[in-house]
Amino acid sequence: MALRVQGFTSVQRRTLGRSRAIIERRLAHLPCPVPRDLCEELQAILAAKRPLVDLAYGGDGGGRRTPYARSAGYRILLYERAFGFAAGGETRVAPILLHELIHIARGWELDAEAFENAWFTPKEGARPPSEEDWAIFKAQEYRGWWVRLHPRTRRVTDYADRLVVTFPLRL
Repeated sequence: MALRVQGFTSVQRRTLGRSRAIIERRLAHLPCPVPRDLCEELQAILAAKRPLVDLAYGGDGGGRRTPYARSAGYRILLYERAFGFAAGGETRVAPILLHELIHIARGWELDAEAFENAWFTPKEGARPPSEEDWAIFKAQEYRGWWVRLHPRTRRVTDYADRLVVTFPLRL
C-alpha cells in the first residue's frame, strides 16, 4: 500500500480503505475529463510507485476552525471532523482524501476543489469552494496546475478546454 496509515482507530482505518477503493474505482472510470498526467500521478501514489505518503490522524485539531485535512510534502493529516457524517450518512473522507492526494500530485487549490466537486456529489461529501477558496483562486489568477476557472460562469475547464465542473453560485 502506498499510503502509510498512522494513529487511526480500526473503524477509521476501514473508512479510509473504503474511501481509497472509491477513489481507485473512479480513477479507473473517470467521471469527468482528467489530464493524463494527473491520472498517472494519482495512480503512482496509490500503487507505491512514488515515495510513500504518510496518512496521519490529527485528532480534533484543538478547535472549531480546524480544517478537515491538510497536506504538505508527502504527508496528509486528517482531522476528526473529516470523519463526521454528510447528509447521506457517509463520511466525507473519500472527497477529502482525493482533494489532498491532488495536492500531493502537485495540484493547486483550484485543481483540488474542481476534481473533488467533479468526482463527488454533495450527498457523497463534496463541498463547494468556500469564500477563502475563492480568494485563493483570485490570488492565483483563476488558474491551477491542470485547470482554469472562468469566474463569471464558474466553469472550470482543463487546458484542452474540456469542462471539468461548474461550481454553484456563491452565497
